[in-house]
Amino acid sequence: MDVAPFISFLTRYWPVFVDGLQITAFVAVLAAPAAFIAGILLVLPAVSGWKGLAAVVRGFVELMRNTPLLVQIYLLYFGLPLLGIFWGAITCGVIAIALQHGAFLSEIVRAGIQSLSVRQWEAGQSIGMRRFAILRLVILPQALIKVTPALGNQLIVLVKDTSLVSAIGVMDLTLTGKVLIERSGMSFEVFIAVALFYLILTTSLGIAARLVETFVARRYA
Repeated sequence: MDVAPFISFLTRYWPVFVDGLQITAFVAVLAAPAAFIAGILLVLPAVSGWKGLAAVVRGFVELMRNTPLLVQIYLLYFGLPLLGIFWGAITCGVIAIALQHGAFLSEIVRAGIQSLSVRQWEAGQSIGMRRFAILRLVILPQALIKVTPALGNQLIVLVKDTSLVSAIGVMDLTLTGKVLIERSGMSFEVFIAVALFYLILTTSLGIAARLVETFVARRYA
């Protein structure tokens, strides 16, 4: 590919790509903390001794992890109106992304909790702490430190998965690219540009995640 025409194309449509990138970032900024909160909530029953609730949550986690995210987005966006619930496309996309990635994050956090010695639970109980207090004040902070690299990787995957909201009409970076192809007919150049924008975004997140990992390793090693 000749670089000069591509640079000219990118310069011409730069504002359009930036608008799409802003929507992608907006969806990710909403979905990421929601997924983290969902992950913590989903892991609590499994480690708190609530066997009945833990079984239900486990089934939900397996359902979310083993069905396609695009199908989940469609179910929310097209299924909820049948129940009289009318949510916007961005809302449905954010919720679907948060729930699926929350399920994956719950497994990551659960693995971190299980990697800790059972003696820490016993030590907390020996000084009169309740099980939930031990989890919240002693176990969970250590587990999050242990799984920091995995959390960063999951965040990057989440950002890439935001491209699926284009399927329900959210004008993110991916759908912006599709519209530009219809307008310009330059499919190859558009997809290269979209890929570059995603690469810049995820690489920046990757660098930030590595910095956090380094800080955590030095601070809490």
